[in-house]
Amino acid sequence: MATQKSPKKSTATEPPPTLGDRILDAGLDEAAVVGWRMVSMDAVATRAGLKLGEVLLQVPGKMHLLFALMDRIDARMLAPVAGIDADDTPRDRLFELLMRRFDALNDKREGARAFVTGASRDPLLGLAALCRAERSAVAILSAAGISTGGFLGLARINGLKAVVGCALKAWMEDDSADLAKTMATLDRALARAEKLADFMNGRRRSSPPESSEGDAQARA
Repeated sequence: MATQKSPKKSTATEPPPTLGDRILDAGLDEAAVVGWRMVSMDAVATRAGLKLGEVLLQVPGKMHLLFALMDRIDARMLAPVAGIDADDTPRDRLFELLMRRFDALNDKREGARAFVTGASRDPLLGLAALCRAERSAVAILSAAGISTGGFLGLARINGLKAVVGCALKAWMEDDSADLAKTMATLDRALARAEKLADFMNGRRRSSPPESSEGDAQARA
């Protein structure tokens, strides 16, 4: 297994919380206490210190709370990306990006785990989250310098979603401060993905053409 690299920590200053941030934080805190199934938008409004109407204008329902969390995770993962570091391998870039996601999830760990559990037990919510995850996968691959075009790109997108799903299961059970189990699982999943048909490369590898002499011998 390749040596694991700890993700680089961003030194960027966090922007002040928006109204949407307050609502999402309240939703995560509520879910941590009562579980996803029992979360109500009225309770979220009360916890956020807002009127229900103010909350619903920003987040119309519980499904949108989950989408808001996914938007936040994408933002915290991608905001520090200034460009593609040519010194890093695509696998290293993916590892760093994906560990940023789990670091962001850890900020409201119990609430985030309740959200994930709720999505796993609700087929409609889970399907919606899976569809939304495709957008994240495309952004992650693009940030790592990996093409998402054509049928090969579609395979990479689906492969990355499988990698993330595998690491997410590990994160759900990983109570360590440094997320060691999550990092190890992610590293193994990326290693497996790397062995698939050019998943980690930006272009398809082509086999060298046979020589003319080899062609002549084959025809002889």
